[in-house]
Formats: sequence, structure tokens, C-alpha cells
Amino acid sequence: MDYPKLEKSFYIREDTLKIAEELLGKYLFTDIGAEGITGGMIVETEGYLGAADKASHGYGNRRTKRNRNLYNEGGNAYVYLCYGIYCLFNAVTGAENTADAVLIRAIQPETGIDIMLGRKMRKAEAAAKNKSNPSNYSGGGAPNTSSKINRLASGPGLLTIALGIDLRHDGIALCESGKSGAGIGKSAGAGGAGIGKSAGAGGAADKLEIWLEDRNVVIPEKDIIRTARIGVAYAEEHASLPRRFKIKGNKWVSR
Repeated sequence: MDYPKLEKSFYIREDTLKIAEELLGKYLFTDIGAEGITGGMIVETEGYLGAADKASHGYGNRRTKRNRNLYNEGGNAYVYLCYGIYCLFNAVTGAENTADAVLIRAIQPETGIDIMLGRKMRKAEAAAKNKSNPSNYSGGGAPNTSSKINRLASGPGLLTIALGIDLRHDGIALCESGKSGAGIGKSAGAGGAGIGKSAGAGGAADKLEIWLEDRNVVIPEKDIIRTARIGVAYAEEHASLPRRFKIKGNKWVSR
């Protein structure tokens, strides 16, 4: 079944916190290399409000080589390295130069789970060889049992490992724009293992590697939890603001 990809008009709106909340229930997919499509439903996000937000990399309009793609127009990716270990994936929002973005913290894996487990295993093995194997990579061992799946993409660092996202994707487009009817594409079914194509209006040669879809999932207001963001103690009074959004009772939400 075909589902609409989120178009640029979704991302360039001014209210980033509303976008962050509305992304709950949307689907995030990747089609990287020849491995196949991977992804699932977004269950946790955080909103960052550019120059006015002390937790944002764009606070005070500071610009560095690291955050330059945060200043792109909405509908592009901002990927950065955290603690020298984890790549974190953000969807840039708003107008160009506003530095607003939504961090995708967790998804409920549905498509290409075997591919995601393979990526996680390879990452754990590589880290073990370097004698720097964080427990977050593999839950303390190779991901070969169902007990390892429940944290497969529960947390922004684990999510990018599972989906194959890294610094190569910093600044890439998340949507097709400038073409009438762009934004409709095929992707694998919810239970599949990456079967399908994500090529947009321009064909496979210029297909998106990362995109988000609307699959008509509506999260009721009563099931949306708003809390403080994680790991932003440096943001002083902004650290406690309720800019983290998650689906109540969903087991895939980060801990």
C-alpha cells in the first residue's frame, strides 16, 4: 500500500513544538545502500527552538561547522555526534536560519527488523573489538533473542544505529519538493523486512534515503505525555520545560 510522505509544508511551519507532538504516530523510514527499507512508528520526540532555547545547538544564533545544517529550511536532516559515540537524528523545522528542529528519540520497529538487528550486532562487535562497548549498544550481548529487540530503537543513539543513519546524512533532504504531487512513494509494509522502493517523483536515482510518512495513525490527546527533555541539564531554566513528547504506555519509549 502507498502512503504519503510528509511534504515540506509539514516541516516549515512556525510551531516546532506542535510539529514534535504531531510526529507521534508518524513513520520514519530509511533505505540506505542495498540493505533494504527499515523503520517504524515514531513514539517519542523532543522539540528544540533555535536561538531562544538554551538546550538548542542554535541558542543565541551561534554557528559552527557542526551545526551549520541546523540552519537549513525545514524538511532537511540535522545529524550530529553526541559524546563522540552516538549519531542523533533531527528533522529541521521552520524557515531557513531559525535553527528549530525535532529530535526523534524512539520508534516502534516494524519494517526490516532483521536488518536493524544486524546493524546493532555489527556495531556491538566493532565496539567490543575497540574495548569500548557501551551497554546501550546491545543490552550487554549480541542481539540474538527477543529480549534484545525491545530496546532496538528506544533512544536516539540506538535509533540511528538500527536505521543506519550517521554523519553522512547530515543536511540531506527528508522530502521531495518543487514537483506537483511529490511526496507520494512506496515503502515496505508494516510487517515486512524491507521489501519495496522509496523512489519519489524523480525515480530511483534520486530516491530519498530518509523520509517520514503519514499512515493515518492518530494518537489521542489523553495518550500524549509531555515531560522535560533528557540530558539537557546545562540549559538551566529551559531544562525543565515540557518539550519531550511520548506515547503513554508504549514499551518502545526510551528509559
